[in-house]
Amino acid sequence: MFYVILTVVLCFLGAFTFVPIFKSVIERYNVGVNFFLTLVATLVGVLLAISITNYEAEQKEKQDVIKLLKSSISSVQTCYEYSAELIEYFNELPKEDELKTDFYIKNPPPYPEYLDTFLTQNIVSKNLSGTTLSDLNEYLINLKRSRTLNAPLYLKLLEQTLKLLELEVTYQKGHINEAQLDIELSALDDVLTSTWTR
Repeated sequence: MFYVILTVVLCFLGAFTFVPIFKSVIERYNVGVNFFLTLVATLVGVLLAISITNYEAEQKEKQDVIKLLKSSISSVQTCYEYSAELIEYFNELPKEDELKTDFYIKNPPPYPEYLDTFLTQNIVSKNLSGTTLSDLNEYLINLKRSRTLNAPLYLKLLEQTLKLLELEVTYQKGHINEAQLDIELSALDDVLTSTWTR
């Protein structure tokens, strides 16, 4: 943004050479004015090139973050599906079955370990919205704690994590703004809080 403003200012200064009031000054200092105009033209070109390069780099970084988010979604989705099958199997076991004792300790639902790697990447912490970053860290802590203690809650946390990541993809693509994202994430938190207090 700075480069664009500087470019506009330089163009504005260069435009003074076309104002008739300054015609006599321009003719008297022709060499200096030509040098100034050449300098302005060069600087405008360089500044525009820098602006375009920065914009393209930001867009590429956004695309990279979206790819990483989609990989995270895939990881969470796989864990969710496996965990749902595991819970269903546990629920179908007879009440007296000795397999039910310490079932989730012996057969813990899978944890989406990719999320830990995802959060440690510099590009992620730099480009993810602050609310998503904060909520995702909170979800990961709760996922680790509930995994072997409360499988249905763990499944709900995986579902919420999935929705959180999908909302962030929508935000990164520019379909919603940060205020809308915050509202959606607050609604997700409310759902989780109501689940937690049941």
